[in-house]
Amino acid sequence: MSQYRSPLFDLGPGVKNLIIINLLIWLFDITNCNKHLIGIDLHEMFGLHYWELDSFNPFQMITYMFLHDRSGIMHVFFNMFNLWMFGTMMERRWGTARFLIFYFICGIGGALAQQAAWSTLFVGKSTPELCQMLFSTDITRGGSLTTFNINLGSDRFPNIVHLDSIEALRQFIVNFKTPLVVGASGATFGVMVAFAMSFPNLPLYLFFIPIPVKAKYMIGFFVVLEIVETFTRTTDGIAHLAHLGGVLFGVLLILWWRRTGEDSGPMF
Repeated sequence: MSQYRSPLFDLGPGVKNLIIINLLIWLFDITNCNKHLIGIDLHEMFGLHYWELDSFNPFQMITYMFLHDRSGIMHVFFNMFNLWMFGTMMERRWGTARFLIFYFICGIGGALAQQAAWSTLFVGKSTPELCQMLFSTDITRGGSLTTFNINLGSDRFPNIVHLDSIEALRQFIVNFKTPLVVGASGATFGVMVAFAMSFPNLPLYLFFIPIPVKAKYMIGFFVVLEIVETFTRTTDGIAHLAHLGGVLFGVLLILWWRRTGEDSGPMF
């Protein structure tokens, strides 16, 4: 007599270790162990910063994927749920090495998409132009200081900022307008789309609603929703472009693998 074991509960080492690492880092972060034991803020050091900032480091293009919102559990929960739900079968299909390559390329693609979005705002614009464009104000000088006097409408920064150079003013403006990005959503969105491309007709159920929906329609709906929210919900604190970057890089990589014969195409 043999027992049936669902593939969803037979985690490969890639998915299993990614989930464990993400959860351990999140717990380490929310308990402030990072500050007590090593004296650093994990988000400030390892979250994704805009490339023009002094706080940017290239390794953040990878490390940001292992950090999540520390104000609640939902961010890390949904990312790990999607990784388990869709990544388990993709790792079973591709093998651990190929799955991890795909996962990290999608995550890096999300970071590149976010950097590109930020760059469209700042690249090629002088600091005085940014002051006028973003805050409708001019730079005023007082003595040897460059004085930036504006109501920023944020608890993060004071209303009047005194800076000793035009370069410092630019850093301040860029930092103010580019909140750091954390989360594995770019990578997990890529994995979701890979699942839809590999098992397009496999029925899925949305949050216990007993109506099956084919994977290509359900996941396609979420991708379209991300596109809509990218242009309509610009102040919700979610990096929708990073999600879409993961989707784009995932689709391109799968199409490339299919062209080279390294992916056999849809299975259902």
